[in-house]
Amino acid sequence: MRTALVAILSFAAFLALGAAVSGHPPSAVDSGELGVLGSGVVFATFCRAAGQFVPYAILCTLALLIGVARRAYLPAALWLVVLMLVIWKTSDAFKDVFHRARPEHWLVSQETSAGYPSGHAVLAVAFYGFVAYRVWRSTLPAGVRGVVVAACIVWIAAVGWSRLAIGAHYPTDVFGGYLLGTAGLCVAILAYERSFGREVERIPARTRSRYTR
Repeated sequence: MRTALVAILSFAAFLALGAAVSGHPPSAVDSGELGVLGSGVVFATFCRAAGQFVPYAILCTLALLIGVARRAYLPAALWLVVLMLVIWKTSDAFKDVFHRARPEHWLVSQETSAGYPSGHAVLAVAFYGFVAYRVWRSTLPAGVRGVVVAACIVWIAAVGWSRLAIGAHYPTDVFGGYLLGTAGLCVAILAYERSFGREVERIPARTRSRYTR
C-alpha cells in the first residue's frame, strides 16, 4: 500500500511540475543551475555516456546472463529489461507532451530531445533503484547489500548532478526525471511482487533450520 501511494504521489507531482515549468521562462532556481554548471565536466561527461543506450544494453545483457547462470535471479533480470524498455518509451512520450526547451548553453554536444523530464534521471532511478531493491531483499551478507544499495543511490545522485554540470537540463528537468523514475520503479516493484511474491532468495538450509525450530 505504501509503495502504491509513493507511485501515485510521485506521478502526480511529476505532472504538476511539468505543467508548471513547460511553456514558461526558467525560474530563478533553473536559471542558476544550482551553481554546478561547469563543475567536474570530465566526470559529468562520463556519467552522460554511461546513461545512454549501449551501456544500459550491456548491463541488461549481463543481468540476463547472470539470470541464466543462476535461475533464481532470472525473473528479476527479465523484469529489469522490461522495466527499462517501458520506462524509456514512457520518458520519451512525456518529453513530447511537455516539449520543454533545454538550456541554451551546453558544455558538450547537444541532444535533440526535449528537456522535461531528464531521461538520464528517469532511467537511473528505474534501473539502479530496481537493482538496489532486489539486492536489498536478497540473502547476500548485510554489508554487501548495504554497499550495493549505497552505491546505487550515489550513482543516481551523480547522474542528476551531471546533467546540470554540463548544462544539458534545468534542475526542474532532473527533479521531474527523479519523480517519474520513482513512480515507474514503484509500479515495477508492485508488479514484480504480485507476480513472484515478496520472498527473498531462499535461505540456505543450514541457516533455515535455525528459523524453523
